[in-house]
Amino acid sequence: MTVQHSDSILIREVGLRDGLQAEQRFIPTEQKVELARSLAAAGLQEIEVTSFVSPRAVPQFQDAKEVIKILGHPGNVSYSALVVNLRGAEDAIAAGVKELQFVVSASETHSQKNVRMSISEALAHGAKIAALAKQNGVKIRTALATSFGCPYEGFVPYDTVYTLMEKLFAMGIDRISLGDTAGLGNPKQVSELCRGILSRFPDAPCSLHLHDTRGVGLACVLAGVWSGIRVIESSIGGIGGCPFIPNATGNIATEDVVYMLESMGLATNLDQEKLLASAVFAEKILGRSLNSKQLALLKSRHCNN
Repeated sequence: MTVQHSDSILIREVGLRDGLQAEQRFIPTEQKVELARSLAAAGLQEIEVTSFVSPRAVPQFQDAKEVIKILGHPGNVSYSALVVNLRGAEDAIAAGVKELQFVVSASETHSQKNVRMSISEALAHGAKIAALAKQNGVKIRTALATSFGCPYEGFVPYDTVYTLMEKLFAMGIDRISLGDTAGLGNPKQVSELCRGILSRFPDAPCSLHLHDTRGVGLACVLAGVWSGIRVIESSIGGIGGCPFIPNATGNIATEDVVYMLESMGLATNLDQEKLLASAVFAEKILGRSLNSKQLALLKSRHCNN
């Protein structure tokens, strides 16, 4: 495939939500807000910043309302939130969230472990969340988890994904995120599934949400982009990992994705230096080295100086 310089890719940042959800230590609200604003300053237009879930289930997001209130609604960026049930959606909308996302799994076992519902129950619940969002003028997106494989059930048939997407689009979902929740996908599979989706749903608003569990995350991004996907979800510093997946590792690092795409001539409209500064800050507030090639390179340069 010949990459045209006019081609552009939208990067959707998920580090503050998917990245922080498994962190045991509570990250202070002011640090979350500062990180969100630094990401926005780098040019990111879509940033998932929190989740409206029970504080008992995920203590990290006990400050969801406060985070949304402080960040507000600047015209150049959408600060969104994940919800897992109707109560969470109601709370998020009341807090002023203008974009919601809920999860449906392509695997029955993962669905039970993740949201304690069967797939059919999750779809029925999602339909209520979507209807509520539409009534309130809120954008609604769906994360289709384990689209590329389940650690409990193995390979997920493509037809399962196609069928679920058809049901979700029928609800009026604004975009579906294809999640490689367990990092089981490979470039061939990503290419086949994405091409199959775009042939069945030519105008399908889709994104790729990939994890780098086995070191092929960037290769899968490339396969998705070459297949026609134009929205990639990533996490600053590569932080994150599903707490309901054994040995889960982080997402693909935003700064690594942007470097690769920009070096290929694809436009992300993001400031790479500011992104790297955000990654440095994320590493600072978490207090450990993160899974980012660009961060590692930055450190090696400092050591050589």
